[in-house]
Amino acid sequence: GSINLDNCTLQFLHDNLKKELATTRYLIVLDDLWEEDGDKLEELKRMLQYGYKGSRIVVTTRNQSVVKALSTGFLAKEGKFCTVPESDQISLGVLLPDDCWELMKQRALGPSDDQSGLQEIGRQIAMKCGGIPLVANALGQVMFKLRTLKAWEDIRDTKVDLGLRENKTLECLMLSYNYMKIEFKMCFTYLAAFPKGFVVEKYRLIQQWSALGYIQTEDDGERCINYLLGMSFLHISRSSLVSPGPAHARTSHKLTMHDLVHDLASIIASNEFLVLDANSTEPRGWNRARYCRHARLVNYQDQPKVLGDLPTMARSLHFSYSAKLELPQMAFAQSKYIRVLDFSGHSIGRQSTSSNLDLSGSSVEGQSTSSSVMMPSSIHKSKLLRYLDATSLPITSLPKSFHTLKYMQTLILSKCSLETLPDNISSLNKLCHLDLSGNLSLNKLPGSLGKLSKLSFLNLLGCSMLQELPESIYELICLRHLDMSECHAIKKLPDKFGTLLKLIFLNLSGCSKITKLPDNLTLQSLEHMNLSNCHELESLPNSFGNLQKLVFLSLSDCYKVSLLPESFCKLIHLKFLDLSDCHDLMELPEYFGNLFELDSLNLTSCCKLQVLPDSFCKLLKLRHLNLSYCVRLEILPSWLGGLMLQFLDISGTNILDLPDSIRDMTTLTQFVAMLTYPNVFDKAQDIKKHLNLPERIVHKVHQIKNRGCSSIVELAQLTCHELEVAELQNVSNSEDAERAKLRDKSDLQLLDLSWEGQGEEGKSVLERLIPPRTLEHLFLSGYMSTDFPNWMSHVSTYLPLLIDLSLYNLGTCDNLPPFGQLPNLRNLFMENIPNIRKIGKEFYGGGGCTKLRYIKLRSMDNLAEWWTTHSGKNNEEFLIPNLHSLEVTHCPKLKFLPYPPRSMFWRLNNSTMVLPEGGFGKLLSSALPFELVTLNCNFSPVKWDRLRHLPTLKTIEVISCNGLTSLRKLLLSSLKDLMTLPEWLGNLTSLEHFYIKDCPLVTSLPESMKNLTSLRELWLGDCKDLDILPGCLGQLISLEKLTIKDCPNLTSLPESMENLTSLRELWIKECNGLDVLPEGLGQLTSLQEFNIVNCPNLTCLPESIQNLTALKELYIWGCPNLAEKLRGENAQKISHIPIVKVNGEPLSTFLAHRRARGTLAEQLGSVFHKLWY
Repeated sequence: GSINLDNCTLQFLHDNLKKELATTRYLIVLDDLWEEDGDKLEELKRMLQYGYKGSRIVVTTRNQSVVKALSTGFLAKEGKFCTVPESDQISLGVLLPDDCWELMKQRALGPSDDQSGLQEIGRQIAMKCGGIPLVANALGQVMFKLRTLKAWEDIRDTKVDLGLRENKTLECLMLSYNYMKIEFKMCFTYLAAFPKGFVVEKYRLIQQWSALGYIQTEDDGERCINYLLGMSFLHISRSSLVSPGPAHARTSHKLTMHDLVHDLASIIASNEFLVLDANSTEPRGWNRARYCRHARLVNYQDQPKVLGDLPTMARSLHFSYSAKLELPQMAFAQSKYIRVLDFSGHSIGRQSTSSNLDLSGSSVEGQSTSSSVMMPSSIHKSKLLRYLDATSLPITSLPKSFHTLKYMQTLILSKCSLETLPDNISSLNKLCHLDLSGNLSLNKLPGSLGKLSKLSFLNLLGCSMLQELPESIYELICLRHLDMSECHAIKKLPDKFGTLLKLIFLNLSGCSKITKLPDNLTLQSLEHMNLSNCHELESLPNSFGNLQKLVFLSLSDCYKVSLLPESFCKLIHLKFLDLSDCHDLMELPEYFGNLFELDSLNLTSCCKLQVLPDSFCKLLKLRHLNLSYCVRLEILPSWLGGLMLQFLDISGTNILDLPDSIRDMTTLTQFVAMLTYPNVFDKAQDIKKHLNLPERIVHKVHQIKNRGCSSIVELAQLTCHELEVAELQNVSNSEDAERAKLRDKSDLQLLDLSWEGQGEEGKSVLERLIPPRTLEHLFLSGYMSTDFPNWMSHVSTYLPLLIDLSLYNLGTCDNLPPFGQLPNLRNLFMENIPNIRKIGKEFYGGGGCTKLRYIKLRSMDNLAEWWTTHSGKNNEEFLIPNLHSLEVTHCPKLKFLPYPPRSMFWRLNNSTMVLPEGGFGKLLSSALPFELVTLNCNFSPVKWDRLRHLPTLKTIEVISCNGLTSLRKLLLSSLKDLMTLPEWLGNLTSLEHFYIKDCPLVTSLPESMKNLTSLRELWLGDCKDLDILPGCLGQLISLEKLTIKDCPNLTSLPESMENLTSLRELWIKECNGLDVLPEGLGQLTSLQEFNIVNCPNLTCLPESIQNLTALKELYIWGCPNLAEKLRGENAQKISHIPIVKVNGEPLSTFLAHRRARGTLAEQLGSVFHKLWY
């Protein structure tokens, strides 16, 4: 499990550890436990007293006193702390001097250095390291900067005596400090102001150094940090390294320090620093304290008296472990020299075993929920204050006099409870850095913000109530970094926003209501722009091409962007472009290949993209191309092999074939072709083999004779991208699985685990086969336990990058982990899991599957319900909004509640219940269905009626579907791609009404229609290419009404129509190609109404029309040639018809008007003749 340590108290930590551990058998490793205080160790033991029998805690420490303290008490008696006998204790040795020299030499000497005179002195210096790698690294860095014989001799001959008999290592480290650059010494010793095990964001540390005057510029701070990193006096924290993300993402590293180095800094600066414990009753040494320059106040909880003991000369003050921070208004009345005031550690709970106290305050999660407090009004007394960090301090406003802090450079108000800022904040004219991130109630910024003329950094991340930026923001002429991510309420940017000429970094990710960007974008310095998850953004302005320094651009999840402007191709420095999940993107610009510097292009899930432009072949620097889940992409251009790609992913596409040129792509190191057509997948494997790309490694587990373990332990030494581990039932001891060390294989991207037959240790084996966090594809087959191991309950934490999950043949599994939590899951396949009957809200774990594109279910015989909202009811958030393909095979009971996902492609095989009964309600989705394939479905007419809920459907295939013999009515409409009608239509023997509308590519009707002997009405409309009607039309003996409309290519009607003796009503409309009617019409003895509309080429009625004695109504409209003939003998043909209307008039009236018009024309002609001649 996991516990959020943001702003937690000791009691909170205790309670949550009890909850996590109480019902679990666990193994906890406490690495490098340095706390020697007996009371604190007892507190630690009390927190770890819970858990099932068999739980164990392993401790590593440098101090024997820690071992002794842990060897007593309750946990020791329970056997949870088992002290190893002294004879078996592992005491790590030190390096030999020669090994130290080898380590130092890597840092101290370059390849071109004259080493002859330095080698021997270096070996002598190595003797001073005491065998400690940390010291060797530090000295090596110092020696690198001083590569002369004289300097190295001085280092060799210098002696340091700190009077520390028990720790000579510190004296060795002190030697490194003595030779540190003078300008960096104060920066280093200042690190003693933080508690042991601190983690601090790099830029915050630089800003504090700047506020104290230790450095002049940000570049000076960067150089100092790099110097200290080189000496191993600082380290990049693990929290910076484990967060997965692209290499090009702009992240601020977090820094930490080895405990020994912290001890060194504390010793050097012992007279400069004071730690005040508000709970302590010991004498504080006031005289010394008065003149300390740096102070840290811990455990403050409404003890105002202790504030009077703060050093009056202090330059910095840090608060730690102060869960309830309510300071008196005069708290800083005497702190007139303070330059750095840091509250960011105030609410971090006391953790005596922690080695990663996070002081970065960079996450929006965990905003304080404490009741609001007031920042002391006396803060204005600290006139020299340059750096204020009030992270998570629940203040709703700033003191009235706050604007008088004229020297303020850095103001961090992250995760407070601010609702607005005062207008007079513009008085802080030296302010460079303003962090307002995570203020969930902040709804307005002052109009005067633009007067902060030196502001270079503005962070508004997560200010979800902020509705607009002030128009004056364009006046921030020094602004270089602006983060507005997750500002959900902002709908537009100020008109002059595009004139921020120095802006380098802009993050608008998650501004989901922005519909457009300002028209005039002249952000000439912009290098990094993130527009991801701007769901309402519809287009980019034509001025977008002005951003010619842009290097990184993300438009991921901009669902409504359909085209990129032509000016986009002017972004000649663009290296990283992410267009993933741009669902409406139809095409790339014609000159896209002008992006010559492009290195990485992500087109994942651009589901309407069908082709790549020809200019694409110019992208010779492109190394990473992701086309996965571009479901409309069917063809790859032949020139693709001319690119110098290193990575190519075509997974989930409908590509029909691979160009042979890919075989010549010798630069390719990784080629992924999952979920493709079988021929494409096979060809991809052949190409991988041809290019000698790493293949999947298959390991079949077996017992190793004479070793008492299974072969799975051999995987520990293996490095690969794809690994299949089969026959896991042969792992007899689950501890063997742990020895495989899968979790350490950071290169592993695909893992396939399978069991054959019943394995007694299935769950415990999987418990120990935790994959690495980098895993993208996971396959599980034959797992026979009823539930999954504990780590899968938090699967999103363990596998944050997982894209593809497949579960096969889980015969006894009766519940699923919350796979819906996986933030990047795109493909989910489940087959033959018979005990799963319902997938409910537990599957989602509170979130939604916004990235899920493919769901494929097969033989889930008992699965009856899958909820697509949290309760399975209407009017809730749709949890699967962006599905591309839904394939359900042999799931006869399955219903999605309240509605199925609105997938683009549907394929239903023996899964009749999936189609929605009542449509999709008001649920929004970016995926509209346009293709449906049904196989072996027993559809009753009622179920066929459900198709009307798929109004965007363009293609439908019905194969071997029974249950249609009772179908009475069928409408095929707006099937733009349909060219032929299926022969199975003839099987619809009960069909009475058949409508074919707007199917422009249909050229003919199937002969099998002759079997529709129950058909009473046939409508053929808007079938532009229909040029012939089959002779079998005459066999529709029950036909009573026939309509033929807007079929311009139809030139004749079949003679067989004479057999339609039941026909009562006939419509022929807008058939421009029809010039004659068959004589067989005279055999339609039941015809009562005949309509001929807008058929301009018809010239006469058939002679046989006079045989239609039952005909009561004849209507002719818009047929000028036919109307012209309705006189004389032709009039006699229709004289027996009671009602005859031409162009809406009775025949007699029409003829009278024609005669009148003729007489008038003759008279006018006579007059004209006389006048002319």
